Amino acid sequence: MTLKNKMTLKLNTTREVYKEFYGKNTEQMPKLLTEDRIPMSVAGLMRRRLEVRNSDAEVKDSYMHNYFDTGDAIAYHPDGRIKIVLDSQHLRNKIPQYLKEGEVLALTVKDYENLRSEEFKEGRFGKIETLLSKKEVKSHPVWKVLARDQILLNDYVDYIFTEGKQRFDYNTAMEIRLEYAGKNPKITTWCIYSLPYRSDAAGNYNHDDILGRLVGVIPEKLNTSNNVKAYTLADTQRYVKAIKGLKSFFGSDSDLVRDLSVLEDKL
Repeated sequence: MTLKNKMTLKLNTTREVYKEFYGKNTEQMPKLLTEDRIPMSVAGLMRRRLEVRNSDAEVKDSYMHNYFDTGDAIAYHPDGRIKIVLDSQHLRNKIPQYLKEGEVLALTVKDYENLRSEEFKEGRFGKIETLLSKKEVKSHPVWKVLARDQILLNDYVDYIFTEGKQRFDYNTAMEIRLEYAGKNPKITTWCIYSLPYRSDAAGNYNHDDILGRLVGVIPEKLNTSNNVKAYTLADTQRYVKAIKGLKSFFGSDSDLVRDLSVLEDKL
């Protein structure tokens, strides 16, 4: 993780839809919920990183050069099973009352079995603890669940690998990091790393870590996002190419080209 943490991150270009809650999750989750915000999910962070790829440098850098804790959870069972719990109510409800006894929230066996979520038996959740190729990430069972949408996953992977190659010269990334339950079931949040740290997904997080970082999202933004069809990196590249062709034909000063260029800046 990078330690660019002491200054408040710039997460918005205008209205404060996204707000950083930096510090111990045990202390920050109640503050986030008190403001009627929802903790950003892994998929939400993926979409947001794509949304700001052509934004101003400070906003893009805030998202790409920092890690983020999320509202998605991973639950571990002593027999090796795991459950990926999207938008975990358990994290929202239990973290505020959590008393530190380790790095994660303890569960009873009944708690674990009652979690309604995607479950994987030991050895069935794909490659872990190793950097992945672009193809491996797109087909990885854990990433597919966290992304919730294959189009989003494909676009995000293309973007991360393109940026990673151009800026840090790496060809593998997005490792899945897990741990083991021990004697009792437990649950913890998913943390997504920064681009310099290859955007790994870590399911071994300490909720009482002073370097925690949640992002609270205004619920109406989530509802709006669900109604918008995803566009891919390839779609954006085709659009930019088409704009260049129109500029060469009509000239950069035409009203049509100017209007389309404004739209291009928002993609």
